[in-house]
Amino acid sequence: MPPKTKNLIKPKGKFKARTQDPQSENDFLEAADEFEQAAGKWRAGDVVKATRFFNRAIDMYDAGLKRWPKSFDLAYNKANLEFKMSEDDRIVAQLGNKITLLEETLKSHRVAIGLDPDNTDVLFNTAQVLTSMAEALLENTSQQNAKTPAGTLLEEAVELFTKCLARQQHEYEEMQLELAKAEASQDFQEDAAAERARSEKPSGDDSMETASTDSDSPGEYATVVEPVTPEALLETCTAQLGALTTLLGLYDPADLATIEPKAQFGLETANTKIPTLINLLANSPFSRPAEEPSAGPTLSIAAPATVEPSTTPKDDALLATANFQASLAEIAYRSGRTTAAQYLDAIDALFAPLMQSPDNDNNNGSFNAAAANALSAHADALIDLASAVTDSPTYPPTPKCAPLLDAQWTALTRAQTLLTTLSTAPYTAHLPPSRLAAIYLARGDANLFRFRLAHFEAAKSAWVKSRSVLGGNAGVFYRGARMYAEKAGLDEVRRTAEAKAVVAEVLREVAVGTGVRRDEWMGKGGEVRRVLEMMVEEGVVGRGDAEMVAGWME
Repeated sequence: MPPKTKNLIKPKGKFKARTQDPQSENDFLEAADEFEQAAGKWRAGDVVKATRFFNRAIDMYDAGLKRWPKSFDLAYNKANLEFKMSEDDRIVAQLGNKITLLEETLKSHRVAIGLDPDNTDVLFNTAQVLTSMAEALLENTSQQNAKTPAGTLLEEAVELFTKCLARQQHEYEEMQLELAKAEASQDFQEDAAAERARSEKPSGDDSMETASTDSDSPGEYATVVEPVTPEALLETCTAQLGALTTLLGLYDPADLATIEPKAQFGLETANTKIPTLINLLANSPFSRPAEEPSAGPTLSIAAPATVEPSTTPKDDALLATANFQASLAEIAYRSGRTTAAQYLDAIDALFAPLMQSPDNDNNNGSFNAAAANALSAHADALIDLASAVTDSPTYPPTPKCAPLLDAQWTALTRAQTLLTTLSTAPYTAHLPPSRLAAIYLARGDANLFRFRLAHFEAAKSAWVKSRSVLGGNAGVFYRGARMYAEKAGLDEVRRTAEAKAVVAEVLREVAVGTGVRRDEWMGKGGEVRRVLEMMVEEGVVGRGDAEMVAGWME
């Protein structure tokens, strides 16, 4: 979900070239805004030029803050711009490491939150930055090393989302009281009657009142304070639940004293707050109109980057609820309260309603962003199940423990089916390359995971016969992920996909007994060892196989 923004507007006037350096706080805001607008025009086609303009806007905010260090508008806008830049992988690739960029973004948000600790926009955005930092650590570092710092970041994110939600609820309740008082007053009735009379007048009667007031003067910036809506409350609940879901996955399942209160806190949001807010949406007088994708003109002869269609706050909230409850199902399994088969049934039951909803019906062949997200999240949950089972005390399974293997194989096969759907029309025509790269990485993992299962003593004969195909397909899917990562300009994802392809190829070569070492594997040992550690943690590759692959790369 994009960050909430502070709307700063000023009276329109004729454009005049800047003839002197900014002098006032508004001058700095205006100059930075011009650089941001220029960056927006180049963003789709020339990311290098767009990044250059964005950096000039940051420099302008910094210069303004040196003169007016207590300016919340300058601090907020700088922090907000840095976060938007950190969320664009193509811009991140121009600036370097995403985690480093997010660290700078967090510093800027802490400055802004220090100037206005109760501002709901900056509370929300700061929590988003903390969540993004935690996710980046978990994606790019082994969980063993990322677990503690990511957990600390997510703890603070949940606290800030909770504070933001409390402030929003207070503002919403105050607004409802004011509306009730206004509607009960005689003045309100008279104003309503006058408004109806004006609406019935011919449009030409207002021509004198709507004449342009443009002038050469630049005008003053004004802060537009939007009313708190059920949608805004729902978005905060969704973000809070998402951070809490990731946080729960970092706890030791045995630490029930820590997990239980947070689980109950999340269940209150999922089972009470979110359904209540969804019911309020239809009756809210301040509901936002549906946004139409309109990026404005771009300056480039290249094709613009694919923009993924957005979803509604309701869609996002329902998906966040399913993801949270899936994390509770994983905790229940890991703590020994359910079996692998029960865990699998729970996952399928959680995501089935999202696909059965009329809003997410995709049978007519049209693209549905909410359906795409539900398919992807369901596949992720199934792969997570397979990973959780590998941590069972009785793993790897013997023929007596075959139900563990059956649950894993079934989950991975279903995940592969869901991911295959996402890899075909109409999804491929609408999903951006960055999203497709992630989908193909997951397809490769699901195949290589089953390749591993097919080598166990308890494996069924049909699985054993499919080993060569599974290993070969895993390599194909990883190379597909590499191709999409290149299209998206995601160098780190490209390297990960390339390294995983090498792992799949080596394992397949060993399985068929050729013992061939390919020239294109040489020089990739460092990247291969990096991804091997993550693949072992996820259960995709066994420790022994990982050591064998690493030995081949020497």
